[in-house]
Amino acid sequence: MTPQVSEAAIRCITDGAHALVTMYTDTALTLNACDVASKSYAVRKDEFRLSTTQNIPPEFRLPTELDISYLRHELPGKYETAVVRRICEDFIIRLISLLDGIFEDIVEAVTPLIEPEVTDAEVAKRVRGAWQQEQNGHVRVLNYLVSEAGLKAPAGKKSTVEMVFDRYYEMREIRHALVHTAGTLSAKHLQRLKELSERLPPELRNGSLAGAEFLETGRVEPDVHVILGLRHWAYTTVLGYLRVAFEQSVTK
Repeated sequence: MTPQVSEAAIRCITDGAHALVTMYTDTALTLNACDVASKSYAVRKDEFRLSTTQNIPPEFRLPTELDISYLRHELPGKYETAVVRRICEDFIIRLISLLDGIFEDIVEAVTPLIEPEVTDAEVAKRVRGAWQQEQNGHVRVLNYLVSEAGLKAPAGKKSTVEMVFDRYYEMREIRHALVHTAGTLSAKHLQRLKELSERLPPELRNGSLAGAEFLETGRVEPDVHVILGLRHWAYTTVLGYLRVAFEQSVTK
């Protein structure tokens, strides 16, 4: 790997890490708002009904408006459970979309350095096809970074680049379930998670998400502790690992 390729990839990772911090900050503020609202409604003694649609301007109201409302004593529990769960689900969806974008940015940044003859149109085509799975069971973006860019695992790490991507594939399955099946893990999702777990050496399989507690009911049920763990995973196990990998992959 040339220093130019390494530096271009690391810039993308740095920008992505900053975006991750910003994204989590917004999530943390939203969670704080839930906590404040829950505690505020819990200490109030007056009874009222909160409508979720009464403040919608007339021009945006439905022909037959569908209103869901809550009594005062129902609101603390709603903010502590269903609303927090939705915030956590949204964090996972946005986190994986953010990481997708980082990998795509890396492909876009390094391809012209590796193959100067490639046109902008061809680079854009490769970015669009970055997540297509190839014959070796990995996606194009990983195969390109390993075979063409020369990406190697950092010295002293048990995890290979392929292992790190396998955990990322697991998160993409979880994101897919949240977006497309309302959080229910289909037989296809479960089989894919099982296959990815079994690609790990037996002694490392506890690092797979296939047996994660927040998936054990057959549904994706994240809480605040889960998203804190995923924030740490994304920053260290994915972005931190790849930063060191790109630094150390430069040909001496």
